Amino acid sequence: MSDPVFARPKKDPEFDPKRFLPRPLFESPEMKVVRATFRAGQFIPVHAPDVHVALYILSGKGSGRGKERRIVAEGDLVVIPRKVRRGVKAKTDMIVLHVVSPSPTQADHGDMGERIARGEFELPA
Repeated sequence: MSDPVFARPKKDPEFDPKRFLPRPLFESPEMKVVRATFRAGQFIPVHAPDVHVALYILSGKGSGRGKERRIVAEGDLVVIPRKVRRGVKAKTDMIVLHVVSPSPTQADHGDMGERIARGEFELPA
């Protein structure tokens, strides 16, 4: 993609009743920008991919999991370096701007889809 992207990620959000919904806004080999929407209780499981991530909470409230669990709310920015455990779980409906560098691979996501389907937020012991 070589054209600039102008977006209003809080405008007209879509939600999936079954799982968080990622909508790519921009993608290149160096970076991926996603608007992720969550219904209360939905989550991205804890994982430790080989990518840096910045999460900007556009609306709502939830908990973020890095080395420790923290409450996150509208206006908060969370930046997590590559290979550090991370996950996010919505307490209310939530919209998150999710910036990843470099763009993640399938290996970075691992079995996250299956873990979401099983309701597993934390990494298995």
